[in-house]
Amino acid sequence: MGRALCQEISALPGSLIDISASGCKIFYSVPVSIHLEDDYTLTIQVADNSIGDLTLICHPAWVNEDSGQTFLGMTILRSPDSEQLRTFIQSLKTQSDDDQNDQSQIVDSQCQFI
Repeated sequence: MGRALCQEISALPGSLIDISASGCKIFYSVPVSIHLEDDYTLTIQVADNSIGDLTLICHPAWVNEDSGQTFLGMTILRSPDSEQLRTFIQSLKTQSDDDQNDQSQIVDSQCQFI
């Protein structure tokens, strides 16, 4: 879905796995050092480039390190781009609803030759 950049956490970008208006999940392929009591400023770059970069202030909720990889859960605090994030999340929801409506139009998944 996108990338998460934060020099305080890692020089390498993390992979944005999931995002909502209240939080996000990030994957790092390397171990990272995170302080659970600190807030971090993330730059989120989504894959479709429809909104540009988002600057979000986040607080770590949890960290899971396994075999040199790190999964990080962040709570999104009031940020400069909070409203832009809400608009983006709403557009994703609308897209998802449209896709479900298209799925309901399918009556039979088998090909029929006439």
